[in-house]
Amino acid sequence: MGAKAYVLMALPVLMLVGLIALFVYLGRSRSPRLAVWADRLGLSFGARRADEMERMIQYKAVSAAYLVVLFALLGCSLYDSFVRHAAGMQPYTLIDVMGVLTQSVAVLILRHRSTAGDDEYKPYPLWKTLLIVFVFSLAVAGLGAGLAIAVMVW
Repeated sequence: MGAKAYVLMALPVLMLVGLIALFVYLGRSRSPRLAVWADRLGLSFGARRADEMERMIQYKAVSAAYLVVLFALLGCSLYDSFVRHAAGMQPYTLIDVMGVLTQSVAVLILRHRSTAGDDEYKPYPLWKTLLIVFVFSLAVAGLGAGLAIAVMVW
């Protein structure tokens, strides 16, 4: 392909990026006239600070999307292993394990940080957090090894 083809293929992406930049600019503009115009068109998304209810809705949406992605990756991994009889460890399984471990470690660390200076709650001891992470990692590694052995024997 020539340079013209690459430019033509990049035009929709550039237009999309330009429209998103325009919407953000209109929503954050200091001009009252532009702000009213952006509100009328519904283009002021992300311009104002989200309240607690909106943050909770976003949190629930992200949690649901995370679970859907984890289960889709698990389904792809099982499909590749049992239906297509693909040999070896599937990358989907590794991505699933990384996602679960990352979420678990992040929750434990954030719980420790949020309760560290609070008088009302006892702070989670750091050694307990690391012990939980270590035990959980061993359990996941054991389950993964058992699944890998079961697939190899199959």
